Amino acid sequence: MRERGEFMVRVDAQFDQNELRKLTDALKDIPKECKSGLVSAVNKSVKTTNTAMQKAITQRYNIKKSDLSGGNTFGSSSSNNLIKLNLAKKTSIEASIDVRGSRLSLVTARGMVTPKQPKSKKGKTMKQIKRIAPPKVKILKGKQKSYKHSFIATGKGGTVGLFARDKSNDKLVMQRTLSIANMVKQKQIAEATQKAAKEALTKNVAHEIEYRLQKVSK
Repeated sequence: MRERGEFMVRVDAQFDQNELRKLTDALKDIPKECKSGLVSAVNKSVKTTNTAMQKAITQRYNIKKSDLSGGNTFGSSSSNNLIKLNLAKKTSIEASIDVRGSRLSLVTARGMVTPKQPKSKKGKTMKQIKRIAPPKVKILKGKQKSYKHSFIATGKGGTVGLFARDKSNDKLVMQRTLSIANMVKQKQIAEATQKAAKEALTKNVAHEIEYRLQKVSK
């Protein structure tokens, strides 16, 4: 079940049908190898595209690759498998990269927020408390922003992160930033993803044609 506000985005990394046609034309006389070659070429290309996309994300945004898929849970299952591959099968050549659209919570374990632990106010005067530097958030590599009306605190389940008070009920509210879906749609990342998809398919189609033809000629 998806959390409120969550959605899925299918990455626009379309494969050139002309490249796939090259493979089917070259292997039309060996249909079994043709089908296997198509599946292999598409799946290898999807995996390469995913790797390039994740690299582009981590180069621009202050997020670890391990946190994009299969990383730490941070107390919430919504943080796992943010990027999921749907690979082609012999029954269906379709493949895709699905990206979860829920906004990332600003937990300190992600490395986007400093300080990493709440600052103690015990024994401090109100004047001293007011002088405590506000937490800083770094979403983009090399850039950071102060959050004056937020603070580092420990929430439910012991999760340490950036919180603010809800003015209507005074409850702690975890602050959030962009979703991975927002990140992959950024122009620079989208272009890198598409470029990787094109180059990978060209390379993998050529390899599969050569490999399949050599296989049946032995």
